[in-house]
Amino acid sequence: MVIYKVKPGDSLWNIARFFNVPIQSIIAVNGLNRPEELIVGMDLVIPNDSLQRDRIYTVKPGDTLWSIAARYNVPISRIIFLNNLTPPYLIFPNQTLIISTAEDENIFKPAIETLGYYDPRNVSDKTFIIDALGKYLTYLGIFDFPFIETGDVIGTIDEEILEAAKRENVLVMPVITNLAQGTFSSELGRAVLSDIEKRNNLINNILFLLRKYNLQGVIIDIENLYPEDRNIFTEFISELSQRLHNNNQILILNMPPKWEEWADRPWVGFFDYNALGPLIDIAAIMTYEWGWREGPPRATTPLEFVRRSIDYAIYNNIPANKILMGMTLYGYDWTLPDTPENLARAVVLPEVWDLGRRYNAGINFDYNVKQPYMDYITEEGISHRIWFVNALSHYYKYGLVDEYGLRGVFYWLLNQPLPATWYILSNLFSIRKSLT
Repeated sequence: MVIYKVKPGDSLWNIARFFNVPIQSIIAVNGLNRPEELIVGMDLVIPNDSLQRDRIYTVKPGDTLWSIAARYNVPISRIIFLNNLTPPYLIFPNQTLIISTAEDENIFKPAIETLGYYDPRNVSDKTFIIDALGKYLTYLGIFDFPFIETGDVIGTIDEEILEAAKRENVLVMPVITNLAQGTFSSELGRAVLSDIEKRNNLINNILFLLRKYNLQGVIIDIENLYPEDRNIFTEFISELSQRLHNNNQILILNMPPKWEEWADRPWVGFFDYNALGPLIDIAAIMTYEWGWREGPPRATTPLEFVRRSIDYAIYNNIPANKILMGMTLYGYDWTLPDTPENLARAVVLPEVWDLGRRYNAGINFDYNVKQPYMDYITEEGISHRIWFVNALSHYYKYGLVDEYGLRGVFYWLLNQPLPATWYILSNLFSIRKSLT
């Protein structure tokens, strides 16, 4: 696999000819909406398996042949053979090992888990996304199931969604939220979680929901609680965890990224990583939205911030094998100059391409934050900047999964198109299916 950056004068025909790849393959992998009109700076995935290289690994302190083999889903005997190791098969820090060759790369890949969030509301064909992307997913989070002031949970799952997920061997999980009138409600969260009777009712309703649909776990996405409510939130997660684990069910917790304790800050202050880490099975860390619709124009998922967030989580009682790293499938378009009244507009990659064609704007890539952006000026003379994600920015983030040995990644939101990421994912990793 190669990621190629479009240059002035390029056409899809000459790119395909150079790499000896069918044009239709490039169109399909990248989801090109107008392939005859490429944009300078566009990053294209070239699906040429013959360009694969051997996978090389540098031994770290504490590594064993067993741990390396398990991480990359490769037989120990294969590593021994490729590196001519002799008994007693000792390895040392900074030693370079061949893990697999180009010939067997499709067989031996790191095995990870993936979670995709899906909002089936206002979708006519509710199973299309699952049929198309199910093979890339371990879990499917159905958004959303809000609770109300009594602790009751609102929401249903269509039978056709359950059947489609079952065909693709994907675990369906409801996403429990404190959303009220379109916003995460601090008051609703406090009203329910601080009241023992209402909190118990919420837990009972979650367990009933899992029994009703024969589900194996739940995702908690409670956001924007008051910082001083961190203890009641931790108590709720502790009580829910015990009840779920008594039934051998899975608890996934959506968590905001941070690299300091920030106990008094909104949005992040009520999350006590050290206390929550042992209680949950999976931490879905939302490593994105540093640039967001109500903030100034900046990178939405700068890689250094992502790295610092992962480091902090691991250091604070959330091991790498519990972490799913957040991946977005969208960006934001800001009007310049930025003012508090001008909220950014969410955009997906095909929209970015269309804006580039319309306003003759090229795509730039900031290698400091590992993310693309585009500047354009409308017919009315209004300046805009878009920070977004694409094949190359996702490729860099996938690299952190391998580097840290993370459990995997999650995607917000499957309803948004970014076809190249699925090719990159399947090229780099194999997907664990929990039902096999």
